Amino acid sequence: MRIKKNPNGNQYLLTNQNKWVRNFTKHSVPFIDINDTISQKDHFTFLKNEVQNNLKKYTWIDSEPIYHKNIIIVSDGYDFENKQHLLKNLPKDVTVIGVNGALVKWKNPKSINYYVVNNPYEQCLKYLPRNKTNPKCIASIRTNALFLENYRGTKFRYYPVNESSYSSLGEREVSWQIDDYRNPICAAIGLAYRFGAEKLMLFCCDDSFQDERQGAKKLHNGLWEYPQQETAHGIIDANLYWFKSQPYSNISLGDFSSGAIYENASYIQEEQIHFFWEEGT
Repeated sequence: MRIKKNPNGNQYLLTNQNKWVRNFTKHSVPFIDINDTISQKDHFTFLKNEVQNNLKKYTWIDSEPIYHKNIIIVSDGYDFENKQHLLKNLPKDVTVIGVNGALVKWKNPKSINYYVVNNPYEQCLKYLPRNKTNPKCIASIRTNALFLENYRGTKFRYYPVNESSYSSLGEREVSWQIDDYRNPICAAIGLAYRFGAEKLMLFCCDDSFQDERQGAKKLHNGLWEYPQQETAHGIIDANLYWFKSQPYSNISLGDFSSGAIYENASYIQEEQIHFFWEEGT
């Protein structure tokens, strides 16, 4: 593990895939992502979405007094359709944050409380549920504008931490930003921190698959993933590292996913999911 302090005052952890992940628990520093991953084409797409979404004036999430002690982040990773029933009897004080395809595939009496999205491209539209009222949506200002226009539910926006090479529009109106690395799981982790979570679980937060495919890497459990998924996994795990490194806090991090092991969260067996939320665990 390599951690460095940057002249800008931030701490950054280097993942095994050579991505720097900022310590988002430090408040009195500039919000700067020191990676360099944004292409010129992406610049145009981001700015276009920002213009359209800012015109809609969705409420900034940082202006809302939100507190949730127990949070579970639910994605639609490996075998989600057959695992989501494990969530139907979660304690009432557990807040569910859905990401990726979890909302479209949700068939559960337990409600999703928030849906977090930051995909700037039109492929985001495949995550748009039809013909029903949806949970509160918390979206990056770069999120595909057409998705947000068609989302049926209350919408909030958050400001993502920018890479130094990207100049966004206008004066920032927010008191804090979210380190999302264009990954909704990272965004949800950052929001969970801002919401005051003390217990946080990841559920099906992986992109693994069963059969071998060209260019894929075999995992410890016999499943497979692509290199880009390994990169995303490393960034998520580094965010978990900073989450649990908060001073003066008693943080519990759990994971019920099928991908590579998250080093900074305890793996939770199926029968332990409900026990995880009990006091003292």
